[in-house]
Amino acid sequence: MMFKKNAVYRRILALGLAAAMTLSLAACGKTGEAEAEQKEWVWVPEFVAIDDENVSYYDMQLAGDGLFYLSYDYDEATETSSQSICKYSLADGSITKTPLSYAEEKNWNLNRTVFAEDGSMYGVANVYNEDYSESETWLCKFDAQGNQLFAEDMTELVNDSYVDSMAMDGEGRIYISGDSNIWLFDQDGRNQGSVSLDTSGNGWIRSMGRGKNGKVYVCYYNNDGYDLADIDFEGKKTGNTYDDFPAGNGDRLVSGIDRDFLVQDGSRVFEYDTESQTSEELFSWLDSDINGYNVQNFWALEDGRILAVTMDWENDDNGIALLTKKKASEVPQKEVVVVGTLYGDSSIQAEAVKFNKANEKYRISIREYLDFNNWNGEGEDAYRAYMADGINRMNNDITSGNCPDILDLTGVNMKQLAAKGVFEDLNGYLEKSDKLNRSDFLENILDAYTLGGALVSIPYSFQMQTVVGKASEVGSGMGWTIEELIAYADAHPDAQLFDNVSKDQIMMYLMMYNADSFVDWTTGECRFDTNEFKNILNFVNRFPDEVNWEEGDLSTPSKIQRGDVLLYEANLYNFDEIQVSNEIFQGDAAFIGYPTMDGSAGCMLSPFQSYAILSKARQKEGAWEFLESFLAREIDPERGSLFGFPTRKSMLNAMAEEAVKVEYYTDENGEIVLDEEGEAIVIGGGGGFSYSDGWSYDYRIPTQEEVDLTMSLIETARPVSYSQGDEVLNIISEEAAGFYQGQKSVDEVASVIQSRVKIYVDENR
Repeated sequence: MMFKKNAVYRRILALGLAAAMTLSLAACGKTGEAEAEQKEWVWVPEFVAIDDENVSYYDMQLAGDGLFYLSYDYDEATETSSQSICKYSLADGSITKTPLSYAEEKNWNLNRTVFAEDGSMYGVANVYNEDYSESETWLCKFDAQGNQLFAEDMTELVNDSYVDSMAMDGEGRIYISGDSNIWLFDQDGRNQGSVSLDTSGNGWIRSMGRGKNGKVYVCYYNNDGYDLADIDFEGKKTGNTYDDFPAGNGDRLVSGIDRDFLVQDGSRVFEYDTESQTSEELFSWLDSDINGYNVQNFWALEDGRILAVTMDWENDDNGIALLTKKKASEVPQKEVVVVGTLYGDSSIQAEAVKFNKANEKYRISIREYLDFNNWNGEGEDAYRAYMADGINRMNNDITSGNCPDILDLTGVNMKQLAAKGVFEDLNGYLEKSDKLNRSDFLENILDAYTLGGALVSIPYSFQMQTVVGKASEVGSGMGWTIEELIAYADAHPDAQLFDNVSKDQIMMYLMMYNADSFVDWTTGECRFDTNEFKNILNFVNRFPDEVNWEEGDLSTPSKIQRGDVLLYEANLYNFDEIQVSNEIFQGDAAFIGYPTMDGSAGCMLSPFQSYAILSKARQKEGAWEFLESFLAREIDPERGSLFGFPTRKSMLNAMAEEAVKVEYYTDENGEIVLDEEGEAIVIGGGGGFSYSDGWSYDYRIPTQEEVDLTMSLIETARPVSYSQGDEVLNIISEEAAGFYQGQKSVDEVASVIQSRVKIYVDENR
C-alpha cells in the first residue's frame, strides 16, 4: 500500500465554533419536526465519458454545438510530438480531429486558447529557443482546418506578465489578461491597446469572459472585495461596474441562462443579473451528484441545460455531465441526511457524492454556514464578523427544529457540547455494524473522543503537532510541566523559546492543553484567580506584543542550530517528517511535547473528517450509514491520497510497513539501475525543501526507529479542547492586555478573567 507525501490538507479555521455557542444546544428539533426543505426544482445529471484516449478535459471549451480541446500525440518511430484540435459533437457524440499546421517550425507551446463557433482557434504560445533557455510570447490563429493563419509577437507588450486567460467578444475580438492588465486585439491579431485596472496593485484579475450580451467582462479584486466590470474596447478602459458579484469559476466568466452570468463556488451554482446586481442560487452541485470542486468548467446550453466538465484527479474519473432542470415531484426522492459544516471542502463533497450514488434510500445534503461570497473585507475585525455570521447561523440551526443530522467537528469545543448531551453515542452503532468493529481503530483515538462515557466521533485520519527540543537539555522523555518550561527559558535568557512568537501565541501554546485545568464544564468551576494562572500571565508577559518579521531573517532550523532558538514545532503527517526534526537537532532531538499542568505528554492530534451524529437528529440511521461508509473505505494507493495517519489500525500498520520498505529501480531486464556513482537508485524517498538562507533537507527512507518513535507519539496524541478564537481564550487575551500594558496588576487581571469566564461558563454549560 502506497501513501503520497505532500497531501493537500484541510485548512485550519482561525475561529472555532465554541466562540458562539452561547445558547442551550439541547433544543434540537424532535423527530419528525421541521422536515428537510423540499426544493421545487432539481437538476438531473446525465454523465458522459468521451471515448478518446487523448481527450483533455483540462482546457475544454464550448463553442457552437461542440466541445473543443487540444490533444497531444507522440510518434515513437519519429520521436516527434504533435497537436490537434478535437471537437466532440454534442449532437451525435462524434469526434473530429484536425492536426495543427504551423507556418514556421519553432518550439511552440500553446498554453491559453479560445475557440470560435466555426472551429477556428486563437492561442497564446510560448516560443522557445533551441535549448529552451529563453522564450517569447506570441498570439496565433488557426482556421478550422488547423492551418496557422498568423502569429504575432507580443513579447514586449506583455513584458514579464503571466498570461492568465483569453476571451472573445461577440464581434470576434480578442482579450488577453495578465496580472492587472488586459490586452486588446482585433480579429487579425493586431493590438488595439490595453486596459490597466489598477496601477497600485489592487487590480488582481480573478476571471474574464463573455456575457449574454456579447460583451467581455472582468472580475477583479479592488481593495475590499471583487468588482465586476465590462470592458470598453474602443475606449480602452473598464465601463460599468457591478456590485455584489459572487466571485468564482477560476479564470473564466460564464454566460448565464436567463440572466447574465453563471457562477459556481465549489458547492453551489448561482445566476447573476447585472441590471439588479443580485444573484440567485440555482442549485447545489451535490444535489446533482457532482463534486463542485471537481468542476473544471461549465456552460449554459441554448436548450436551457447546463454542461459541466468534471475532473476527479484522485479517482481518475473525468467526463462531462449534462444537467436538465426538472420538477422535483417528477424525480424519485430519497430521505435527506443533512451534514452541517462551517466550511464545506472538496473532501466532504467527494464522500457525499460517492454515498449518494451508491445508496438507494438516503441522500447526503451539505449545509455550509460560512458563505465565501459574503467575505468582502480585510483585517481581523472583518474576518471576525464574517466568521461570527456563519457561526450564528449554525448556532441558530442547532438550537431550532432545523438542526443538521451530522455535525462537522472542525473547531468545536467537544467537551463543552458533550456536557449538554448534544452528541449521539457511536458505541451502540459500532456494536451493530457488520462493517466495523471497535477493535478496528486505535484505542487511544477512541478514548480521546469518548466524553462522558459516549463515543462522540471517530476521525478518519489525523495529523500531529508536537514540540521538539534538545534531548541533552530537556531530557529524552515525552512530557513536561509549565513550571519546567519556564525554568528552561530562565536557564537560557539570551535565546528565544520559540521562533518569533507573540504573547497571544505563547498563551495559546500554554492553554491548548491546560485550559481544562482552569475550567470544568461539568461543574462550572473556574480557577483563573489561582497562583498557577498568575504565573502563566507573568511568563507570557516576557514575550513581544507582536512579531516583526524581518526580510532576510534566518530560518528556524538555522536559528536552532546557532542556539538562538530553543524549541521547534513539528507537524507530523506521515512517517517521513520525524527525520526533519532529527536533522534540525543533529541527532539530539527530544519530542517532549507542549507543556501540561500535570507533565503528561502534550502531543496535539488534529483530526481530518471528524463527524458526530446529533442526539436529536431526524435521520440517525441514515447518518450512521454515511459515517460507516467513509470510515470503512480503503484508499486506492494508485489514486487516492491519505491526509495524515489513518485511525484504522490495519491501514496504519500497512502505512508503517510501506514507509521503511526499500525498493530499487530496475531496467527492462530486471537489473537494478545504478546512478553515476554506481549506487542503486532507491524508489521513494527523495524530494525535500530549502529556505532562502540556504538551510535545506532532502528526504530519505525513514528508519525503523523513526517509524517506531512516530507510533509512540501517535499513542500519546489527543485533541485539544480549545483553539484560536475560542471565547474563553478571547476573554483571556482581552483582559490580559491590561496587565501586559502595565494598566492593571496581575491579581486584578486574574480576578477579572475569573469573573468573566465564570459568567460565560454558567451561561453555556
